[in-house]
Amino acid sequence: MVTTETDVLIVGGGPTGVTLALELAAQKIPFRVIDKELQRSDKSRALGIQPRTLELLNRHGDIRQFISRGNLSSGTTFFINGKKAADVDVSGLAEDTAFPLILIISQVETEEYLDERLLKYGFAVERGLEAKSIVQDADGVTATLSNHDGMEETVRARFVVGCDGAHSTVRHAAAGLTFQGEAYPQDFILCDASIRNTRVAWDRFSLCMGRGSLAVFPLKDGTCRVVVSRVDADAASAEPTFDDFQTMLDRLLPDAGELYDPTWITRFHLHHRGVNSYRDGRLFVAGDAAHIHSPAGAQGMNTGMQDAINLGWKLAKVLRGERPESFLDSYDVERRPIGQHLLESSDKMFTWGCSLNPFFVTFRNVLFNWVLPWYVNSRSRRASIFKFISEFGISYKDSSVVGMAPGYSGLVVGGDRVPDRKIKSEEKEVYFQELITPDAYHLVLFSGVGHKAATKEAMLEAQSKFKEKNLDNAKVHIVFSEKANTGNMSGHTDIGNHLHDDFGCSKPTYVYIRPDSYVEHIGFLSDLRELSKWLA
Repeated sequence: MVTTETDVLIVGGGPTGVTLALELAAQKIPFRVIDKELQRSDKSRALGIQPRTLELLNRHGDIRQFISRGNLSSGTTFFINGKKAADVDVSGLAEDTAFPLILIISQVETEEYLDERLLKYGFAVERGLEAKSIVQDADGVTATLSNHDGMEETVRARFVVGCDGAHSTVRHAAAGLTFQGEAYPQDFILCDASIRNTRVAWDRFSLCMGRGSLAVFPLKDGTCRVVVSRVDADAASAEPTFDDFQTMLDRLLPDAGELYDPTWITRFHLHHRGVNSYRDGRLFVAGDAAHIHSPAGAQGMNTGMQDAINLGWKLAKVLRGERPESFLDSYDVERRPIGQHLLESSDKMFTWGCSLNPFFVTFRNVLFNWVLPWYVNSRSRRASIFKFISEFGISYKDSSVVGMAPGYSGLVVGGDRVPDRKIKSEEKEVYFQELITPDAYHLVLFSGVGHKAATKEAMLEAQSKFKEKNLDNAKVHIVFSEKANTGNMSGHTDIGNHLHDDFGCSKPTYVYIRPDSYVEHIGFLSDLRELSKWLA
């Protein structure tokens, strides 16, 4: 039997697995990514790409062409018993990003894009390979792989990551992992089809409640996805027909129009389960292998991809000997609370939207007609909802591997997402996050604003001192306020000083940014020595 070696074996070549492969490729870490299927499915499961995910994918190359393949959604319209109850407009709520809207796009398109990005790095998913056995020991992991012809090979890896879904082989191989939860009782049917004579806004998705629940997601070129929660006990056991969808549309969304030319009709049940740890020794789980839940909020695929982005650079630091293996515990510390919160919040949304209890449904429908219009009328409340849905609100500030200098006060702290604004760089306007590449740490020195701003000489001195002990080989960037006198010093200009405002750094400030575009350490420029202590 052939034996090969690699640093990381990724089991599962879906969006989570390929995203992890992208992160490792950017870090130049040897890896293999395998999938037991010979080819990708032509059926789309997940549809929504959240703004934070778009930001993070953009680190691997301009994502705007991919966005053009889908449909940007500026909100949600709620209907109760066929009548509009409320319209939630999210446009303009996120100002500190280049990607302020949710992208509605087929998972087929998403997977094609990820494969294209991975190929740019010179890698591809190895298809038709299944992990039959996974055994870890103190020094590594031995995996037995089998292809569709029954030929086997042995792979010896330092670490194995299970991105292989709800029935994860990797999770089953980890003795210390459990996957607690249960199935929802509701029966769902799904249809992808074209639609005509619609009077529904195409830049919104529609959530409809009454007797049963229904969601309509507009796609490109006049197509849409319709998802129905069936409430009739007799119908729930039957295979769905095309007429079932039109009947529910006519009842709960009369303005939807007429469906035709269906390309996919199926039925399914949902589960909500979570793993007790994202790590068991040298085995890790991510995405659906770690958490499965209802699609409420369009969070699942995005959360899995961001699991991978959190883990990838950490594996790289450990494999290069730049961090101890215990550093990998921070993956579970940072990502499992996100998964748990998602399970809890999506369960609540699902219960409200898809309950089978007729008394609760009647109460909900009456309540929503009164409360929803009032609630979403407030910009601040809509912004709060969108901060969660967009995943801009994710923070690792409670993690032990982030921090800030003593006495520092600002709007952004260690563990927070890095805001994004336009800056001027070499006479061109670009977005700040375009500087934050996935292959390195980044130290950003902000000059401060007005009379509090640092001099050119002070900025140069800070840059020089850091480079003397640049243990992570971080890239250094200097960002000046808009009217700063920079002389001939190279750097970037904060247009309108919006970036200074978002960070809350009117005083000269340093920000140490991780490869996953979250702040690791932050403080006043005068306390830059605190960063050296942190890194020592």
